[in-house]
Amino acid sequence: MANIALNADITAKIWSKEVYANIIDNLYFNAQGMMGEGQNNIVQIQNDFQKKKGDTKTFSLTAKHSPTAGVSSGELEGNESRRDAYSETVTLAQYRCAERLDGKLDEQKNAFDLRSDARDKLSIQGQEFIERQIFLKMGGVTNQLITTINGDCLGTFDDGTNFLTWSNSPDKVPDADSAAGYGARYLCADYTNGADSLASTDLLTPELISRAAVKASTSTPKMIPLRVGGENFWIMFIHPWQALDLKNNARFDQSRREAAVRGKDNPIFTGALGIWDKVILKEHEYVPFLDISVAGNNFAASGSGTDFSADCFRALLCGRQAVGFMRGKNTNEWVEETFDYGNQTGFATSIIGGIQKLMFNSKAYGVIQIDTAATALV
Repeated sequence: MANIALNADITAKIWSKEVYANIIDNLYFNAQGMMGEGQNNIVQIQNDFQKKKGDTKTFSLTAKHSPTAGVSSGELEGNESRRDAYSETVTLAQYRCAERLDGKLDEQKNAFDLRSDARDKLSIQGQEFIERQIFLKMGGVTNQLITTINGDCLGTFDDGTNFLTWSNSPDKVPDADSAAGYGARYLCADYTNGADSLASTDLLTPELISRAAVKASTSTPKMIPLRVGGENFWIMFIHPWQALDLKNNARFDQSRREAAVRGKDNPIFTGALGIWDKVILKEHEYVPFLDISVAGNNFAASGSGTDFSADCFRALLCGRQAVGFMRGKNTNEWVEETFDYGNQTGFATSIIGGIQKLMFNSKAYGVIQIDTAATALV
């Protein structure tokens, strides 16, 4: 009996490492070369709590020096530059998911290994959970009625708790910005009248992408682009419905070959829809969507700030350090339990970590939100 227990314990530890490794290695941002410990990443990882205890981590953020910093002929002492510095605190939280098999008869009927399949599916579930959290945090989504285009609600866990505020509550777009149609880190397709005048024909266009890129490089504080192959680029995540509108835009269609030429050797270009004005366009289904007939008229909540007048997709133009991702040390990444006198087996895995959009003096440090409508497929 001792040998059986030992083998079971070893197997659990091996699967724990495999599940956690699969979750992190297969994350979209990691596989695409946009996630890491250095500052030149959209998602910056901190691993401090992999080895020590704690529940909060501070990400330090700094602005560039003034363009007139330095001296010409006077003394340098006393005229040194000071960098404006702010910080964002990210809090650890736990996420758990599990699956229970129907019973030994069900296992007998199935040719494939249900245990191995459960491990793979739970790994995918953990991966998708982190990815959704990153997109929802970047989008500043706090409306618990928010859905996917298929009508699946994203606002609550199965136990009824708030999905959107897991680990940290995201900072929403300032009401004044959405009302005006533009701000330091915000741009609406109807940037003249504001979000409450957004029409179904206000689509994502090359001109709007260029405006967002100019805003990123000229706003105060300036966003810092990613350095890729010796050049500066922004990354813009767009929903597949927004991507369809771009594909049907004659101006954009002429430029689509550029991404294929540049992207031969760098994962950040892999699968890019195209490059426009130094903006690498990435299509992703987790880009926030607002169905005003179901979720109300606002990404924050109906009646909270500026209400939208049409269904809206929130594209995200990113530079460095848009999101902080803190990883904790897991203590129970893989657990097996039996039920019904050993007839049923259940599997559980967990993630301990924290995710938050990084803010610099009340402004998003590395992301601009761009709201547009899109041509409906149905």
